[in-house]
Amino acid sequence: MTIPETYILNKFYTYAGEPEHRRYENVYNAGCPVCKEGNSWGSKKRLYYYPESGSFYCFNCSKSWNALRWICDVSDSSVDEVYSEIRENTTSFNITNIINKPVSCNKRELPSLPHDSINLIDNVQRKFYIKNKNFNNAVEYCEKRRLFTAINRPSSLYLSFTDFYHKNRLCIPFYDRNNKVIFYQTRSLSGDIPKYLGKVGYDKSLFGIDKVDPLLDYIFIFEGPIDSMFVKNAVSAAGLSLNPLQRKQLNEFPFHKKIWVLDNPLFDKTAKEKIKELSRKGETVFMWSSDMRFKDFNDLAVSEKLDEIDYNVILDNIF
Repeated sequence: MTIPETYILNKFYTYAGEPEHRRYENVYNAGCPVCKEGNSWGSKKRLYYYPESGSFYCFNCSKSWNALRWICDVSDSSVDEVYSEIRENTTSFNITNIINKPVSCNKRELPSLPHDSINLIDNVQRKFYIKNKNFNNAVEYCEKRRLFTAINRPSSLYLSFTDFYHKNRLCIPFYDRNNKVIFYQTRSLSGDIPKYLGKVGYDKSLFGIDKVDPLLDYIFIFEGPIDSMFVKNAVSAAGLSLNPLQRKQLNEFPFHKKIWVLDNPLFDKTAKEKIKELSRKGETVFMWSSDMRFKDFNDLAVSEKLDEIDYNVILDNIF
């Protein structure tokens, strides 16, 4: 599959530090999100993207990538996930505004939440924005998906009208065990791309790690945070693999049995392949039974009008 140039640039302007287009050379330059430029993050930019060859090269870590491999590395996505995202979005990848306003390399300048975030759960704010169309769309989505009542929901859900990257997207905060927001993921509510977008320049943490009950013997690892909101002791990797930070968070619970719960492979080819991969590695995986014809756990919860799905449903179907 050919990767659209605008898709590559969308990812470049999302993940790289202070990206810029050197038009006279027809190259793109930024801080490398892989090596973080050593001790020079925010002051030097040694990552280059060469559109003519579709390649990336960092003069600090001396690594080179083709466009697909670079996108997979910086977004912690599989090849299948990248291709799936491209196929799912029929609209073009508009990067004009992103190019005109690059993000800063300096992590300390980035707030814990999108700019001017509004708490969708706060009744005072809900009354104030009751006539705002975008606000109502977000509230209706959360109500439809039962996110305000799910047993493992976060303490707040947010929406920003002004944030440059996350405007009018549902923001799901990721808390650490000290109840501090250390990451967030936003979801498109209008079909915009990308469908999911994480906090720029930060490693993904585990959603739900703050709610893990040490007295329950299991931790259930879901792909998406929305699905994990309906099962006690569920966490989300916000993807199909774990990064070093997420593995470290799980290692704080060495005696808990870790069980992967992915989307129903009947509807998701990528999940099917990932389940096979996890099984080959000896991981414990939830297997969807033939009578559970739901796309994912959120679909199950909505269809059955449930705010909590008994984790024994998982334990009774593990491999």
